[in-house]
Amino acid sequence: MGKKSVIFIVFNLSISFLSAQNNFFSDKRINNQHPKEDQDKLEYRYKNYFYSALKQKSLENYSQAINFFEQCIELDKKQAAAYYEVSQIYYSQEKLLESLKYAKTAYDLEPKNKWYSLFYAENLFSNKKFYEATKVYKNLIKQEVNNESYYIELALCYIYNKDLKSAIKTYNSLENLKGINHYTSTQKYKIYLELEDLKNAARELELFLKEDPYDIQVYEMLSDCYILDNNLEKAFEVLKKLSKLNPGSAGVHLTLSDFYLQKGNIEEYQKELKLAFLSKKLDAQTKIRKIVPLLTQVFENDSSNLFFVVELCEILVATHPEDEMSNYIYADLLRSTNNLEKSIIHYKKVVKINPNQQDAWIDLLFLELQENRIDDLIIDSETVIELFPTNPTFYYLNALSYYTIKEYQKAIESINNGVHFVFENPTLSSEMYSILGNSYNEIKEYEKSDLSYEKSLEFLPENVMVLNNYAYYLSLRGENLEKAKKMSKKTIELFPREANYLDTYAWILYKMKDYASAKTFMLQAIEIAESKTFYNHMSDILIELGEFEEAEKYKLKAQELEDE
Repeated sequence: MGKKSVIFIVFNLSISFLSAQNNFFSDKRINNQHPKEDQDKLEYRYKNYFYSALKQKSLENYSQAINFFEQCIELDKKQAAAYYEVSQIYYSQEKLLESLKYAKTAYDLEPKNKWYSLFYAENLFSNKKFYEATKVYKNLIKQEVNNESYYIELALCYIYNKDLKSAIKTYNSLENLKGINHYTSTQKYKIYLELEDLKNAARELELFLKEDPYDIQVYEMLSDCYILDNNLEKAFEVLKKLSKLNPGSAGVHLTLSDFYLQKGNIEEYQKELKLAFLSKKLDAQTKIRKIVPLLTQVFENDSSNLFFVVELCEILVATHPEDEMSNYIYADLLRSTNNLEKSIIHYKKVVKINPNQQDAWIDLLFLELQENRIDDLIIDSETVIELFPTNPTFYYLNALSYYTIKEYQKAIESINNGVHFVFENPTLSSEMYSILGNSYNEIKEYEKSDLSYEKSLEFLPENVMVLNNYAYYLSLRGENLEKAKKMSKKTIELFPREANYLDTYAWILYKMKDYASAKTFMLQAIEIAESKTFYNHMSDILIELGEFEEAEKYKLKAQELEDE
């Protein structure tokens, strides 16, 4: 309703009644207006109406109370009490204009009545008549010069009326009366900030600190003021003093860390920033904003601050263990530093805190795949498919996990459920059909396998894994060898130093009875990498070429690798 509660709205009924009784009809009006017997009747009626009004008001029957008060006014328009009571009722009903009208009349009739004056001033304020309210408070100050609250209310009216300089003068008057104090000093400081007078704003706080050199809040305000005024050295000195007065203030340590960083004092910068991070009172988001630039350096392969960043992240998670982003940042950092086991722990914490964090789920599942934690990958991918049944990436990872443990039917089912959710992502579509092709091949459904590989290559014609697998499986079956040769040749054109692709190409040539060419490419594969399969293939090729002694050597090499 107003700027504060009006504590004097409800009076003791006897006080209001006695006020009305004691002021009813001056002797002058009695003599001039009514014979004695008429006056007695009127006085009786007035008291009766007034008492009835107060009773109805106490019962919250406000319309009846107003009717009785109006009858009092009708009997004597010079009595302020009835106007005042009606004004209070309207004010409680938030009928501010009506309330103001009656409050003004009560005030005009008895301008020296403290309660009528206060209520009228409050009414004026509520109706945004700030200038008129200042007049009432100034009148109250004349009557009661030592009343601190009148000065405070007067200054507030000046502030709302945009007369800031008069507000400052009022606070100065109060200080002359009561001395320099926290309230007036900080109020003047805020006003000077509004006036963009930073010098006087700082001066007010400096004067106060001479009186009270241990007020932490004022030191904080003063340092802010110096920073706004670009007086960084003074701000720095205030902050150092403040850090001794209040060593637990995270905000102070945070600001000091910025100062030390600007000065190039990295040791003190790191010390102050760690002190700030150790505070549980400093929110996680503020800490994260400070750590992000440092993390960016680490993720861009600048390891100069790596130890410090890891330490900050450890503190961040220790002080905010249930904060989603804190755990996510730490998990990313651990992954970037190859601490994968611990990274998985914190990715799991992220999705526990917020199961709807899809990106964290993806990071977690790929990391489980990377670490060959297939059982976890199966469980977590099944869980996340329930949460996000239209995200194809989760079906892909689920299928991959089942394929890894040779649960080919489940892999096929997962791909068939998820592949239709892929839109405008040819790489993912190609990879999903690749798993489908591999799975069908393992259960010897070769026609479906070939169709899946063809579909994969439609999305990504240079998917070398598919080209290699498709070509190799065709060669094993002795089918479409020209097509297999063409696909395999493409892989070694794209990756001429990949031993597996050279082996596949050599084996296709072997199947096509081009043994000399097969030997050439098989030798290239063996030069790059050792493999039991490579040696066995080479042995088979050499047998066809009649080089039995050499063939036996490669057969022995294959056995040696198997024995190891």
